[in-house]
Amino acid sequence: MKTLFSRRHRQAERGSVAIEAAIILPVLILFLAVPLFLARIFWYYSVAEKAAHDGARFLSQASRMEIQGSTGGLEPGVAAIARAIANAELDEIRPGLIGASPTAQCDGITCNGLSVPTYVRMNVQIRVRDQIFGFITDPLFGDEGLLLTADVTMRYAGH
Repeated sequence: MKTLFSRRHRQAERGSVAIEAAIILPVLILFLAVPLFLARIFWYYSVAEKAAHDGARFLSQASRMEIQGSTGGLEPGVAAIARAIANAELDEIRPGLIGASPTAQCDGITCNGLSVPTYVRMNVQIRVRDQIFGFITDPLFGDEGLLLTADVTMRYAGH
């Protein structure tokens, strides 16, 4: 009699695991989506910070002749090279970016080659959007993605 009761009881519980999994699965996806997206954000910011640092370091060590080259008020070649260095380092994460814009500045304005700067600054702005769990994170950060800004200022060594 006891075996008959336990068989009926087991048959009545069939499918309960599937129902429990269907109820808990959205919560588990949320707990998985947010840490993965935050990990990507920290990774992307780390790459942007390194790109800004390397661009600023290159710009800070350029000679006076390179900074003050006869550019006629246009951006000197070293500033363009510093931006190219930052862009080359951003290529590691480029497929996941919506946009990236590194800028080189001398004493707070765009480098123009007219004067020797005291400080050089490299600013890297990137936009990140979650391609995997976008349906969850888009309401939090918007359709344009999350804007991350890495900013490094260094004293110009040739001053």
